[in-house]
Amino acid sequence: MTSLMALRRGGLGDLLVVLPAVRLLRMTLPEARITLVARPIFGRLFLDSGIVDAVADADDFRWAALAGADGLSERFKPDPAEIDLAAGWFHSPSAAVFERSAAGLWPGAGILTVSADPGTGRPLSVSFFEGTAARLRNLGLPSAPFESCAFLPRPRSPERISAPRRPYAVVHPGAGSRLKRWPGGRFRQAVGSLAASGLSGAVVLGEAESSLKVQWTAGVLPPGWLLLDRPAVPELAALLSEASLYLGNDSGVTHLAAVLGVPGAAVFREEFAGAWRPGGKITQVSAADVRDIPVEAVLSSLDLPAGRT
Repeated sequence: MTSLMALRRGGLGDLLVVLPAVRLLRMTLPEARITLVARPIFGRLFLDSGIVDAVADADDFRWAALAGADGLSERFKPDPAEIDLAAGWFHSPSAAVFERSAAGLWPGAGILTVSADPGTGRPLSVSFFEGTAARLRNLGLPSAPFESCAFLPRPRSPERISAPRRPYAVVHPGAGSRLKRWPGGRFRQAVGSLAASGLSGAVVLGEAESSLKVQWTAGVLPPGWLLLDRPAVPELAALLSEASLYLGNDSGVTHLAAVLGVPGAAVFREEFAGAWRPGGKITQVSAADVRDIPVEAVLSSLDLPAGRT
């Protein structure tokens, strides 16, 4: 196989849960050209790390139709025009649409579709990886252990970003849903404890939590701490790759910290704790309602100097 197309729609966390599966494709077929169909701002992580060779915009109406609607526009012109394998990962009914559409666009190509049910509580990253490995074995191709594919390689050209002095922590108090956000006052308490333990740090805000900026003015941060508002994803990856500790909610940034091997903790609602488990060195602290999680429970899960929490 010389040309592959791999599709995964959604946000940063949605993409990172298929990282092990895409890395498996790369390891199994190292000479193939892989085009990742995803949101470009997130897909660049895979491109810069050498996991894929090109990124196409999943939000373009043509690619969106491939997995989001029953039937394709007559104006759809696939790029690449010829592929040997079309792969897609889904936790929605779109899988069946993708299979039909891909088979119609690329007759003769292999179709590798993996569906996972978040309701089982099994980590999506594991389900997607194991489903991909099984399909590759059916095609007579080798596999590899999950652990060898679970992390994101350092980008070949890391972005430069203003960073605190080392050792430093990265704290991300946001999430796409308010129900996933641990109260801001508890994050501020945790930041105070991290600073007391000798860590400098950065509080990172993204597009989804612009409303939190007023709570995180520079004046509320300890000396040596920075507030970073909406850094570019490659810059954020560079910052996280050098961090000694991470603290966040159930978010794409938490998944990024996990695949970069950063130790830390993340606050989760119990209903999402199984399927969206970030893995790596991130410890989940969960409850039915994140507002029921005390600061002490989160700090005790972090490897801070004794007596300084």
